[in-house]
Amino acid sequence: MFTARIGADYQEATVLSKTERVALFELPEVQAILKMFAEGTLTELAPEFHPSLGVLYPKLEQLTGGREKAKALLDRLVHAGIFHTKFYEKTVLCPGCGSGNISFRYYCTYCGSHEIEKRNLYEHIQCGAIDSDKDLVKGEAGLCSRCGKPIDISGKDVRQVGAWFECRGCKKQFVAPEGKHYCRDCQLKFGVKESVLNDVYSYVVDKTVENEFSREVLYLAPLRKILEETGFKVENSPVVQGVSGTSHSFDLIASKTQGKAKTMITLDMALSDKVCGEENVISVFAKSFDVSPTKSILVAVPALSDTARKLADLYKVGVIEGSSPDEIAQTLRETLTGMS
Repeated sequence: MFTARIGADYQEATVLSKTERVALFELPEVQAILKMFAEGTLTELAPEFHPSLGVLYPKLEQLTGGREKAKALLDRLVHAGIFHTKFYEKTVLCPGCGSGNISFRYYCTYCGSHEIEKRNLYEHIQCGAIDSDKDLVKGEAGLCSRCGKPIDISGKDVRQVGAWFECRGCKKQFVAPEGKHYCRDCQLKFGVKESVLNDVYSYVVDKTVENEFSREVLYLAPLRKILEETGFKVENSPVVQGVSGTSHSFDLIASKTQGKAKTMITLDMALSDKVCGEENVISVFAKSFDVSPTKSILVAVPALSDTARKLADLYKVGVIEGSSPDEIAQTLRETLTGMS
């Protein structure tokens, strides 16, 4: 059975470096599930419950190819700090075999049979007759057992005044049955005190990790590919030393040599929920001024503010704006074509 538990080892996620997280991002199943979060089609990976199989995470199981693989990936993502657990539900497990295939049964308080019936007690408002649902109405014509007048037990002719239970086995009647859990796998009957309570969790993506995934996988990876397809060599370590001796890091550094001419492009990305401000332009300009690339590009998602756009134009910082990876990629292609 697939249960999602959190213990002492889950309380603190393993701190991964950016390189280690990016390595996880490269797994197809991780990319697929994180893309759902990034695009807003999924805000929480919630469990589903099957009467015999227990706790299921169908979306992840489809991506990984099975329940055990999905559980292993969930554990890995939680330990890495990519997923956070969120309490969702308590389930009951059998104390005998550990199964979650549990039902709740009502038993006769005298003989222990669970073959019992509930009987409702009704009053015929017109004549005051009080009897059970099976005895108040007589015959196919539906007549009151006392006054003989037509009576509709499901309508306004009656009102419910009570209820009791009756055992089909020993025929005894009682006010309330005894409730117990029943394991369908090992047939064990057990009460609340003997039951095992299990925590079930849903999963949400750490917001910082989600932004990092969007940058590295949804945006920068396609841009890297476009640069390589157009003959640029993209540096594995996007760090370059400026004239001042200071080392500056960029999101991407790409270079290409044609004859004696060398072209170097530096690219930085700014992501925002609304618009990116002028501080992003100033940061890019400061680094570019010291490094002097052929072209300095700032990718702004979804856009730059008006002030930032004017500042970029003043500082001669190339700007690519767009709200989707495809839009950004297309603009970069057009920019590179204009440079050739």
